[in-house]
Amino acid sequence: MSLSRFPQAIIFDFDGVLMNSEPLHFFAFKEALRLEGIDLTEEQYYRDYIGFDDRGAFHAIYADRARPLDGPTFLRVNANKQRKMMEQIHGRKYKPLDGVEAFVRGLWRHYPLGICSGAIRDEIEAMLEGAGLRDCFRVIVAAEDVTVGKPDPQGYLLAARLLAQQARKPIAPSDCLVVEDAPTVIRSARAAGFRVLGVATTCRIEALQGADWAVASLNPRLVAQKIPDLRIAQ
Repeated sequence: MSLSRFPQAIIFDFDGVLMNSEPLHFFAFKEALRLEGIDLTEEQYYRDYIGFDDRGAFHAIYADRARPLDGPTFLRVNANKQRKMMEQIHGRKYKPLDGVEAFVRGLWRHYPLGICSGAIRDEIEAMLEGAGLRDCFRVIVAAEDVTVGKPDPQGYLLAARLLAQQARKPIAPSDCLVVEDAPTVIRSARAAGFRVLGVATTCRIEALQGADWAVASLNPRLVAQKIPDLRIAQ
């Protein structure tokens, strides 16, 4: 496909791409795990668990510590994590990341936009509403919409199918621009056929070498320099 026709749709990750909400997730994970006698440092969280959905992160954390995670334990720690997360959201302890509002508003009249996130739907919807951006996104694929969470590309493939249904035209993975911050997810999305814009909000830009393009933020001018044919209204 020629760049003049690319992209047909744009799919965003949420935490760490649209919203500065990863610190909220870290705090919620840390507090939920503290109640179980498990310590989680900020360095460990950003190094090892960015890109997982909540289920995947808890299973990885417990496995890394050789601790069993049975069903009742998972339900308990996950409920505590979600409670801490919603407390912070209701306290408006989040905001869109640099350039996001102008970038999203500059795109939504030209492209169908979607979200694919490892977060639960209530968290995504609440933060989008609070930031005044909910109307820009036709499709939201949340953690509860997939059987396998990130870094698996299942959610992105579902988002592409749903956007194609909304647009009433074929939209293949190669027609979509994925916007991601997690290197592991970037690699899996590219392996599934997507082209990826990496955003260095939660890691160094050098770690995003697997992406087709990489930027320090979603400031529209920075993105336009990398993808000149992208239509971004001023």
